[in-house]
Amino acid sequence: MSGQPGWRADFARHPAFAPLARWAQTLHGDDWPTLDTLNRLAATRGGAGARPLAFAAQQARQGQHDYETAIFASGVVPTRPRNWHDLLNALCWLGFPATKTALNALHVAELAPRRDRSARADAATLFDESGLVLAGPHRALAEALADARWHEAFVTRRTDWKEMHAVVIGHALLEKLLAPWPGITAKCLFLEMPTAQAGRTEALDRVVAGVWRGDAIRRPADLFAVPVLGIPGWCADNADPAYYQDTRHFRPRHR
Repeated sequence: MSGQPGWRADFARHPAFAPLARWAQTLHGDDWPTLDTLNRLAATRGGAGARPLAFAAQQARQGQHDYETAIFASGVVPTRPRNWHDLLNALCWLGFPATKTALNALHVAELAPRRDRSARADAATLFDESGLVLAGPHRALAEALADARWHEAFVTRRTDWKEMHAVVIGHALLEKLLAPWPGITAKCLFLEMPTAQAGRTEALDRVVAGVWRGDAIRRPADLFAVPVLGIPGWCADNADPAYYQDTRHFRPRHR
C-alpha cells in the first residue's frame, strides 16, 4: 500500500501493545508475517462466532456491511498483506476474540442494507477502530477523564493509575502508536472491577464482549475521549506535571 511504513520487528514496543505481546513477539522476523503465520496463530484461538477464526487475502474492496457479514458467515477476516492496519486488526482478533466477535455480530445486526446507520453502529465502529478499555476500581478517575479534568485525572489522581488497566482494543489506535504524535485520542469504555480481574486479558475480553452484546452503549457519546499519551508510562514526558498543560494533547471539553 502506498505510504505504508516498512516492516519493523520491534513494532510492539509501546506499552499499549502489552496485552498483545503473546502474539506480537512471535512476529520477530526480518519481513512482514504471512497469512500462513497468522493462520497458525489463529488455530490456537477460539472461533469468530460459530466458525474457526482465519485470515485470507482481501480480494476486492468492500463496504462495511459486506465486510462484516462475510466475517460473520465464514469466520474469515479479509486481510491485506504488508499492511499495518490489517495486521494490527488481525492481532486484535487474536488477543480479544470475544470482543471482536461481539462487535462483528453487532455490526451485522445494525448495518442492514438500505437502512441508515444507527448510532449504536457508529459507537461500535469507533470502539473497533479507536477503543480503549479503562478497567479497575477508581470510578472517580474515569469521571475526571470523561469531564476533561485533565490535571485531576493525570496529576492529582496519578497514584490511582497503579490500580487501573488501560487496554487498547482499537487497531487504528495501535497503528497511530507505531509513531505517536501529539493529540492521539482513544474512545474509552470504563469498567469498574477489581484490579486483579482487570489485569487478566482473557477475563477482560469476556466482560467487554458482554457489554457490546448488551445495550449499555447506544451512541458514540457513551464512550469518552482519553488523550492516550497522558496515561502514566505511555510517554516519558508525562512524568512532568507541566506536560498536562499542553493543549495539543489536553483540550478543554466542549460544553
